[in-house]
Amino acid sequence: MLLDQAGICASSGSACTTGSLDPSPVLLAMSCSAARARASVRLSLGIYNTEADVDHTLKHLPPIIEKLRANAPLAA
Repeated sequence: MLLDQAGICASSGSACTTGSLDPSPVLLAMSCSAARARASVRLSLGIYNTEADVDHTLKHLPPIIEKLRANAPLAA
């Protein structure tokens, strides 16, 4: 939701499992733990994305991650 509020479209799973709370089967197959897979985010670029879009994401992503980690009950 924080990414959405910053105008950034993202997903927590693969495109074929949108809306699922299960960890990504792809990340699990790559030997990621279920907890790490659930904590992942998927960002994709398309033909209409610009450098400004990437800069916007890079500006907003670190403080969002910091905020989430600070509020995570099981932060590592």
